[in-house]
Amino acid sequence: MITAINIETNLWNRIINLLKFTNWVETYRYDEFDAGIDFDFAVLENDGEEVLFGWDNWVEGEIHCSESRMKKIESLVGEILKKGEPVNLKPEVIKLYKPATKGKKT
Repeated sequence: MITAINIETNLWNRIINLLKFTNWVETYRYDEFDAGIDFDFAVLENDGEEVLFGWDNWVEGEIHCSESRMKKIESLVGEILKKGEPVNLKPEVIKLYKPATKGKKT
């Protein structure tokens, strides 16, 4: 698994919308009062594969998925995304906002 970091907000949203358009299903979306303002978190799934999306207004977007999926996403948007250590997609943050991931390796 690999994490893309510092993804500009418009591109981050565009990637989510492109995946949803290609039959990915949003199985979880953070829906507290500050969703999309201070913080956001989403999970998209397709054929048993998950892509996690984290965002906040400080570090902008992050995407966590398999390396092969990341390459497909980069090809889809025509950009190489910066990889690195996540802020919003650390395992403890994922467990906090997506209870179904408790005990799962990410």
